[in-house]
Amino acid sequence: MFKFRKDTVFRYNILVVFGFTLFALVIIGNAAIIMFKERDEWNKIKERNIKYNVPIEPRRGNVLNDKGELIVSTLPLYRIHLDFKYINRHSQKDENETRRKRDSLWNADLHDLCVGLNEIFPQKSVESFKKDLAYGQKNNKRYHPLYNRKISYTQYMRILELPIINQGKKYSGIIVEEEIQRKNIFGDIGMSTFGIVRKTTDNNKQEIEEINGLEKKYDKYLRGVQGIGRKEKTGGKFILKTDKAAEDGMDIQTTISSEMLDICENAVKKVLKKYHLPAGWAMLMETETGDIKAIVNLTKLSDGIYAETIENIPNNPTPNHALCRLMEPGSIFKTIALTAAIEDGKLTTNDSVKAYASKVCNFNGQRVTDEMYRDNGTGMYSMAEALKYSSNISMVQYIRKAYGTNPKEYTNTLQRFGLTENYRLIDNEATPYLTLPGTKRWNGFSLNSMSYGYAVGMTGINILSFYNTIANGGKQMQPRLVKAVIKDSKIIEEYPTKVLNEQLISKKTTDTVTDLLVEVVNGKDGTGARAKSGMMLVAGKTGTANVPNSQTGKYDNSEKMMSFCGFFPADKPKYTLLVQMMYDKKQDTRPDSLRIKLGGGSTAAVAFKEIAEKIMAQEYTIPLEAVADTIYRHEPTVKDGNMTEAYGILKEMGFISGKKRELEDDENIVWGKTKFENDSIYEFNNKEYSKDFVPNVCGMGAKDAVFLMQQCNLDVEVHGYGTVKSQSIVAGTRVRERRKVRLTLAP
Repeated sequence: MFKFRKDTVFRYNILVVFGFTLFALVIIGNAAIIMFKERDEWNKIKERNIKYNVPIEPRRGNVLNDKGELIVSTLPLYRIHLDFKYINRHSQKDENETRRKRDSLWNADLHDLCVGLNEIFPQKSVESFKKDLAYGQKNNKRYHPLYNRKISYTQYMRILELPIINQGKKYSGIIVEEEIQRKNIFGDIGMSTFGIVRKTTDNNKQEIEEINGLEKKYDKYLRGVQGIGRKEKTGGKFILKTDKAAEDGMDIQTTISSEMLDICENAVKKVLKKYHLPAGWAMLMETETGDIKAIVNLTKLSDGIYAETIENIPNNPTPNHALCRLMEPGSIFKTIALTAAIEDGKLTTNDSVKAYASKVCNFNGQRVTDEMYRDNGTGMYSMAEALKYSSNISMVQYIRKAYGTNPKEYTNTLQRFGLTENYRLIDNEATPYLTLPGTKRWNGFSLNSMSYGYAVGMTGINILSFYNTIANGGKQMQPRLVKAVIKDSKIIEEYPTKVLNEQLISKKTTDTVTDLLVEVVNGKDGTGARAKSGMMLVAGKTGTANVPNSQTGKYDNSEKMMSFCGFFPADKPKYTLLVQMMYDKKQDTRPDSLRIKLGGGSTAAVAFKEIAEKIMAQEYTIPLEAVADTIYRHEPTVKDGNMTEAYGILKEMGFISGKKRELEDDENIVWGKTKFENDSIYEFNNKEYSKDFVPNVCGMGAKDAVFLMQQCNLDVEVHGYGTVKSQSIVAGTRVRERRKVRLTLAP
């Protein structure tokens, strides 16, 4: 018996071992089949359900103004649609209940929804919203737009709080599409300087990234570091899981003032529109620091329409007129020429040259013309008169007198002034040039031409920087456009103001030149008369340069650049400003009766004056006591609301007469309005509110309005400041506990 049991256990063990072995062989066989025979098929399934090394894009850093406020940012935009057929079907019972509740919500709250939408998008009336949504609901539209335009994140968040929408997708059918865009907070102002980042296609229809301006210059800071993740399919949807988090880009703080940018843009645009000009630009620099406070580049897109653009269109040959457009500057260069001669000791203001009565003269076979001639009775022009009347003929005589035997000395001084410097404020900034003796460009006419702004190629920033050195008493500053790179409110890299030369030009010379520029604006018959201001002393110089015809390459007076460059206040300069505008005869659509001859004095100088006066108006402050009315007493405005508190304050201020009934100062708040009567007494009109009905809080301050709404067990959201102008739930509506009410305030 014992032997039988022992054999049975043995046979059982063998059977178990055999079974496990067979099972293991099956597993190994299946694994082998999967690994080798079905490997490709399983890999395809894996690829359909898991995607590895998915790039996670970082949030690009912001471009900030001089105060650290947003100028350019990466912002989400949204399109909102409604699916009136959407129901989360779990069961027939759930479907019926969902339909019933949804229909009840839409019938009860459609009006309140439309009121809320009208507050967010006032361009569309409440009735228009109601008609549009009622149509979508009646016809069971599947993709019905709530609003026909892209909306901001703030608007999107406000929409989510509106009646019906706040009940979620199950009852509202809301469909949200998000799109990330790089956005300039001020529209297109400053676009050509701040730059753009956008996706575009090349000639082979391959998608590429287009980037320029400061966006390109500081891309390594702004871009951030890409993260890595994987997408796994769960419940029919891909869920992105992060393996390595993206590192958001850093911010760059510029020297640009948003207010000054707006002032420059409006002033330039006004003149461009008036004379139908094809393009114009302005650059404003803080004299002491070299900080560029504003830079605008406007291009005519169509009749009356001007904007900043980086597109290569006929009126916009470069992405940035002020920094990238290389041109012969014309008469604003005369200031530079005379400064060189005075600084080199070649001329003084006591020198004079022959005042030719003819407007056309020949020098070494070159025809030189003047726009105006003024007979001072002496037959000679002083240096001040040569500059004031912008006489090309006089300038040729002065520069030939100073450098006729050694023109290289002249060009060496101009180079020392930094006129060929590329400051590399943005990547595409052009490099200026001078015509130098001994080169192929140089000929017998070069010195003549270079005395009044031809035979040289200048950018706006180089001209502005030179005038700023004059304004700064000879100290040459590095033009600065970016102050710092910032990460999480900490400065990562700073770009301090930089002095290029403590005394590039002597103080004696700059004082002399400043007096000459003041005379151009304030002297009799000066070409810069339209820049003269009653607020301050202005110093500057006009310029009108012929531009080679874009078709023929010849100077035929069909195109010209009109300029004014100067600084203000001239006796203690704070800002240096350059304004330049283009003229094209083919685009001049003015009637013949209005087609007056244009130049720097009638265009750029006008914009210069407006910019200078508006900027300095911001600088001036008047003490409060200087504007106080000491004769008439002005009664304070009292908002509707808590009259008990208002009474106490008015009585303390002496506006309550003892003749009027005093309000009881007890625990019961008296609510109502005030009325001021002619005998300097306030009348109080009391009002009682019921907690069962939504009160009318329009006209109240935020404190009282919120208190009353909360007394009715309503959740309150306040937007704006000042006095309540509207409320999202109509006054008198029966209170539904914990319902959200939105109060909109305005000054």
